[in-house]
Amino acid sequence: MRSLHRILVGVSILAMPASLAAQKLTAGTWTGTISPPNGPTLEATFDVRTAGDTTKITLSADGRKMIASDIKVEPKQLLFAFMAGDTLVRCTLPLREDKSYSGDCLDMQGTKGVIVMRPPKS
Repeated sequence: MRSLHRILVGVSILAMPASLAAQKLTAGTWTGTISPPNGPTLEATFDVRTAGDTTKITLSADGRKMIASDIKVEPKQLLFAFMAGDTLVRCTLPLREDKSYSGDCLDMQGTKGVIVMRPPKS
């Protein structure tokens, strides 16, 4: 009975939809924009690196680099945080049909900015 249980568990894992598998971003240099609150839209790059299940993102805009933390790549959105000076900013970027991500970033006071990330050209 125990071996039958193991077989059924193994089969059910293999039959899981791909959307439940670990999601990954394409490694490389993404391009896009960062629109800070009350500021001009800045051209930006996003250096995406992956190793196993770990994703690292470095945001670069206006001569500054910021390291993303708390990165979560989900089937339909990308979530991460970064420090803008002394302010923690949390971003929720829904996945678009063209495989880009675009959405709002909020600081702890609820002030909103917008980030757009377009994948590297293959």
